[in-house]
This record gives sequence, structure tokens and C-alpha cells, in this order.
Amino acid sequence: MKCPACGAWSIIKETRTSPTFGYRRRRECANEHSFTTQELVVAQEAIDAERRAHGEANYKRLESFREGRRQAPRRAAQAAAKRKAQQL
Repeated sequence: MKCPACGAWSIIKETRTSPTFGYRRRRECANEHSFTTQELVVAQEAIDAERRAHGEANYKRLESFREGRRQAPRRAAQAAAKRKAQQL
């Protein structure tokens, strides 16, 4: 995870379980900035309930958006190669 203050990568110094959150992690970056992150563990039943509440179509649209973001760098590289081939 990157430091919110300077953008340098951070390391985990300490991890604790919390009754309100899943985990609290103390992190420190290379520039000696310290910050805390909190991770909430969500049960699969809650995710399924959210999917049902907002409809399967919205969930599939979100999944296709995520898939598009994964494929975007590949598509950009293919488009650049195609432009380069057309210039030759």
C-alpha cells in the first residue's frame, strides 16, 4: 500500500484484531510517515444480499466494468501496435 502523505510504498509494522473492524494495521513508509489502515471483513452472505438488492443486471455491469479495466492495458498495446503497423 502506498503512503497517503508522500506516495511511497509502506510496510506493515503491527497488526491487531479489532472488535469493530476486522484488522487494524500500523504501517510505515520509507520516508518514516506512520498511518493506520482498518480492514473490515464482510461475509459472503452480505455480498449476496447486496447483489440481490441492487439487481443482477447492475452486478453484471459492474463485473464487466472491472473486466474492461483489466483488459485496458492490453487493448492500448494492441492499438499502438496496429497504428505503428499502419505507419509503415
